[in-house]
Amino acid sequence: MAEEEAGIFVNQEQFSCPICMDLLRDPVTIPCGHNYCMECIKSFWEQKNQKKLCSCPECRQTFSPRPALNKNTLFAEVVEKLRQTGMRSPTIPGLLIFYFMSQKISN
Repeated sequence: MAEEEAGIFVNQEQFSCPICMDLLRDPVTIPCGHNYCMECIKSFWEQKNQKKLCSCPECRQTFSPRPALNKNTLFAEVVEKLRQTGMRSPTIPGLLIFYFMSQKISN
């Protein structure tokens, strides 16, 4: 079996936290579908004293009660791969990176 690397282009901004602007750390997806670092969204809600009625910093959708935050393991794996390739927060809007995935192909 030969091993071949397949790549896909991804927009690094998809994996950056809109609050800290860095690659997601312990990424969480809130009910509206937006993604944040777990500590960033917790701090945002605590700063705004949003204990009962919370809102998304991007779309302003409100949630009551405050949603439980669970790590998005798929995003965490992808972000870890980005970190391993040396990618950090985007320096150019829309910067494209090449993400390699290995797959075995039989002859």
